[in-house]
Amino acid sequence: MLTFDEAREALRAYLEEHPPAMAGTLYIAPEGLEDDAAYLPTWGAREALVEWRDAYIRRDNQALFVDKQTGEITVELRNAAHKRIMKMTPVRATEA
Repeated sequence: MLTFDEAREALRAYLEEHPPAMAGTLYIAPEGLEDDAAYLPTWGAREALVEWRDAYIRRDNQALFVDKQTGEITVELRNAAHKRIMKMTPVRATEA
């Protein structure tokens, strides 16, 4: 079973292979959400998540779930996954 730190690295590798259409520097936050099956790391432009610059806020509707068993990334529409996301609990990385 993957740790949240490993899930963040799996997501980083996925996003390097499948670059998102966004401005700014890719940043995967040390905070996210989890349920029994997957992690949902918080990601976006560093300029938006760290520096709070509105021009860099993601405008997509993607939720990228990282499977806890396999590390596989599943892309879902955030709107469609809303109920699942609302039931998830906060998780934090051990490495910042």
